[in-house]
Amino acid sequence: MNRGNGRRLKGNREFDLRLSLYTDFSLRLLMYLAAAEPGAWVTTPNVARAFGISLNHLQKSVQGLVRAGYVEALQGRAGGVRLAQPAAEIRIGGVVAALEGAGCLVDCGRGPCPLSGRCLLKRALDEAERGFIRALDGYSLADVVGHQTGAALQGLIAMQTAR
Repeated sequence: MNRGNGRRLKGNREFDLRLSLYTDFSLRLLMYLAAAEPGAWVTTPNVARAFGISLNHLQKSVQGLVRAGYVEALQGRAGGVRLAQPAAEIRIGGVVAALEGAGCLVDCGRGPCPLSGRCLLKRALDEAERGFIRALDGYSLADVVGHQTGAALQGLIAMQTAR
Protein backbone atom coordinates (compact mmCIF):
# COMPACT_ATOMS: atom_id res chain seq x y z
CA MET A 1 0.00 0.00 0.00
CA ASN A 2 1.94 2.93 -1.24
CA ARG A 3 1.16 6.10 0.60
CA GLY A 4 2.93 9.10 -0.73
CA ASN A 5 3.74 8.65 -4.36
CA GLY A 6 0.39 9.90 -5.61
CA ARG A 7 0.22 12.85 -7.95
CA ARG A 8 -1.86 15.94 -7.50
CA LEU A 9 -3.19 17.35 -10.72
CA LYS A 10 -5.67 20.13 -11.35
CA GLY A 11 -9.02 19.75 -12.97
CA ASN A 12 -10.71 16.44 -13.55
CA ARG A 13 -7.61 14.24 -13.24
CA GLU A 14 -5.87 12.14 -10.62
CA PHE A 15 -5.81 13.10 -6.96
CA ASP A 16 -4.59 11.62 -3.70
CA LEU A 17 -7.12 9.80 -1.58
CA ARG A 18 -5.50 8.60 1.60
CA LEU A 19 -6.48 6.37 4.45
CA SER A 20 -4.99 6.94 7.85
CA LEU A 21 -1.84 5.05 8.78
CA TYR A 22 -3.96 3.29 11.41
CA THR A 23 -6.28 1.88 8.72
CA ASP A 24 -3.36 1.10 6.40
CA PHE A 25 -1.63 -0.98 9.11
CA SER A 26 -4.95 -2.61 10.05
CA LEU A 27 -5.57 -3.72 6.48
CA ARG A 28 -2.03 -5.09 6.19
CA LEU A 29 -2.52 -7.07 9.39
CA LEU A 30 -5.83 -8.49 8.16
CA MET A 31 -4.23 -9.53 4.87
CA TYR A 32 -1.35 -11.22 6.69
CA LEU A 33 -3.75 -13.08 8.97
CA ALA A 34 -5.90 -14.17 6.03
CA ALA A 35 -2.83 -15.63 4.30
CA ALA A 36 -1.58 -17.37 7.45
CA GLU A 37 -2.55 -20.90 8.40
CA PRO A 38 -6.24 -20.82 9.37
CA GLY A 39 -6.73 -20.58 13.13
CA ALA A 40 -3.01 -20.08 13.84
CA TRP A 41 -1.97 -17.41 16.31
CA VAL A 42 0.36 -14.87 14.71
CA THR A 43 2.62 -12.56 16.70
CA THR A 44 2.49 -8.84 16.03
CA PRO A 45 6.31 -8.51 16.03
CA ASN A 46 6.43 -10.95 13.08
CA VAL A 47 3.83 -8.92 11.19
CA ALA A 48 5.61 -5.64 11.96
CA ARG A 49 8.94 -7.07 10.74
CA ALA A 50 7.37 -8.54 7.61
CA PHE A 51 5.99 -5.16 6.55
CA GLY A 52 8.76 -3.01 8.06
CA ILE A 53 6.28 -1.03 10.14
CA SER A 54 6.13 0.25 13.72
CA LEU A 55 5.18 -2.42 16.26
CA ASN A 56 3.57 0.19 18.53
CA HIS A 57 1.37 1.49 15.72
CA LEU A 58 0.48 -2.05 14.68
CA GLN A 59 -0.56 -2.92 18.24
CA LYS A 60 -2.95 0.05 18.22
CA SER A 61 -4.41 -1.35 15.01
CA VAL A 62 -4.87 -4.72 16.71
CA GLN A 63 -6.83 -3.05 19.51
CA GLY A 64 -9.17 -1.38 17.03
CA LEU A 65 -9.65 -4.58 15.03
CA VAL A 66 -10.44 -6.51 18.23
CA ARG A 67 -13.01 -3.86 19.24
CA ALA A 68 -14.56 -4.05 15.76
CA GLY A 69 -14.75 -7.86 15.94
CA TYR A 70 -12.41 -8.63 13.03
CA VAL A 71 -9.53 -10.02 15.10
CA GLU A 72 -9.18 -11.89 18.34
CA ALA A 73 -6.09 -11.62 20.52
CA LEU A 74 -4.58 -13.92 23.10
CA GLN A 75 -1.99 -12.58 25.50
CA GLY A 76 0.92 -14.59 26.80
CA ARG A 77 3.73 -16.72 25.51
CA ALA A 78 1.56 -18.85 23.20
CA GLY A 79 -0.63 -15.92 22.23
CA GLY A 80 -0.93 -13.66 19.27
CA VAL A 81 -3.70 -12.55 16.96
CA ARG A 82 -5.92 -14.31 14.42
CA LEU A 83 -9.00 -13.57 12.38
CA ALA A 84 -12.21 -13.66 14.41
CA GLN A 85 -14.28 -14.53 11.34
CA PRO A 86 -13.66 -16.13 7.95
CA ALA A 87 -11.81 -13.91 5.46
CA ALA A 88 -14.60 -14.42 2.91
CA GLU A 89 -17.04 -12.72 5.32
CA ILE A 90 -14.88 -9.63 5.96
CA ARG A 91 -15.78 -6.86 3.50
CA ILE A 92 -13.02 -4.30 2.93
CA GLY A 93 -15.50 -1.41 2.85
CA GLY A 94 -16.88 -2.45 6.23
CA VAL A 95 -13.38 -2.51 7.70
CA VAL A 96 -12.52 0.93 6.32
CA ALA A 97 -15.85 2.39 7.48
CA ALA A 98 -15.39 0.90 10.96
CA LEU A 99 -11.84 2.20 11.33
CA GLU A 100 -12.09 5.56 9.58
CA GLY A 101 -15.66 6.38 10.58
CA ALA A 102 -18.35 7.05 8.02
CA GLY A 103 -19.69 10.50 7.23
CA CYS A 104 -16.58 12.19 8.56
CA LEU A 105 -15.05 13.82 5.50
CA VAL A 106 -16.51 17.13 6.62
CA ASP A 107 -17.56 17.94 10.17
CA CYS A 108 -20.15 20.70 9.90
CA GLY A 109 -20.32 20.95 13.70
CA ARG A 110 -16.70 22.07 13.88
CA GLY A 111 -16.56 25.79 13.78
CA PRO A 112 -19.64 25.90 13.93
CA CYS A 113 -20.41 26.55 10.28
CA PRO A 114 -23.20 29.07 9.60
CA LEU A 115 -24.17 26.99 6.52
CA SER A 116 -24.80 23.82 8.51
CA GLY A 117 -27.95 22.08 7.33
CA ARG A 118 -28.20 24.28 4.21
CA CYS A 119 -25.02 23.33 2.36
CA LEU A 120 -24.90 20.93 -0.55
CA LEU A 121 -21.16 20.28 -0.08
CA LYS A 122 -21.67 18.03 2.97
CA ARG A 123 -24.24 15.96 1.07
CA ALA A 124 -21.96 15.65 -1.98
CA LEU A 125 -18.98 14.55 0.12
CA ASP A 126 -21.07 12.06 2.11
CA GLU A 127 -22.41 10.61 -1.15
CA ALA A 128 -18.87 10.26 -2.53
CA GLU A 129 -17.73 8.57 0.66
CA ARG A 130 -20.64 6.10 0.52
CA GLY A 131 -19.68 5.31 -3.09
CA PHE A 132 -16.07 4.71 -2.02
CA ILE A 133 -17.16 2.33 0.76
CA ARG A 134 -19.59 0.55 -1.60
CA ALA A 135 -16.77 0.02 -4.12
CA LEU A 136 -14.51 -1.43 -1.40
CA ASP A 137 -17.36 -3.65 -0.20
CA GLY A 138 -17.18 -5.34 -3.60
CA TYR A 139 -14.10 -7.10 -2.22
CA SER A 140 -13.79 -9.50 0.66
CA LEU A 141 -10.56 -10.06 2.54
CA ALA A 142 -10.38 -13.48 0.84
CA ASP A 143 -10.61 -11.76 -2.58
CA VAL A 144 -7.77 -9.40 -1.68
CA VAL A 145 -5.40 -12.16 -0.60
CA GLY A 146 -6.13 -14.33 -3.60
CA HIS A 147 -3.76 -14.82 -6.51
CA GLN A 148 -0.40 -12.97 -6.43
CA THR A 149 -1.10 -11.09 -3.21
CA GLY A 150 -1.66 -14.32 -1.28
CA ALA A 151 1.47 -15.90 -2.71
CA ALA A 152 3.54 -12.83 -1.78
CA LEU A 153 2.09 -12.81 1.73
CA GLN A 154 2.79 -16.51 2.18
CA GLY A 155 6.39 -15.80 1.20
CA LEU A 156 6.58 -13.11 3.91
CA ILE A 157 5.05 -15.51 6.42
CA ALA A 158 7.55 -18.24 5.50
CA MET A 159 10.45 -15.81 6.01
CA GLN A 160 9.11 -14.87 9.46
CA THR A 161 8.61 -18.45 10.60
CA ALA A 162 12.10 -19.42 9.40
CA ARG A 163 13.64 -16.95 11.87
